[in-house]
Amino acid sequence: MNFEELKKLIKIFESSSLCELEVREKGICFKLAKHTQTENRRELSLSQAKNKERGKVKKEKKEEIYVRSPLVGTFYRAPSPEEEPFVEVGDEVSPDQTLCIVEAMKVMNEITSESKGKIKSILVENGEPVEYDQELFLIEEK
Repeated sequence: MNFEELKKLIKIFESSSLCELEVREKGICFKLAKHTQTENRRELSLSQAKNKERGKVKKEKKEEIYVRSPLVGTFYRAPSPEEEPFVEVGDEVSPDQTLCIVEAMKVMNEITSESKGKIKSILVENGEPVEYDQELFLIEEK
């Protein structure tokens, strides 16, 4: 399946009433899933409750956050082999800052930080395969 076929499949899936779709072809597997409006409302309520609770707790202890891979692919620390890594241990990061790239089916997917903090550790070696939801970085939130 090439990129154009994949884009068409995603477009058809988005306009369909299907909630989930799993495709396996030539050793490659990917899964598409939609949230229902009920799930979205529940997640929003849970998120709002967590944010309220987080605001009540004093920030005496710094929170550690794991950045996880959103897909299966190959982990790259830099945009190309000749360039410097996006981040190193000890670097300060901000929201939406690129941390790495995960390549999946010839598509380079930038993985970004969701919070402000400091890189405590990089948990994957450059060029290694990664699984869905695998921990990539540990960030100490500020």
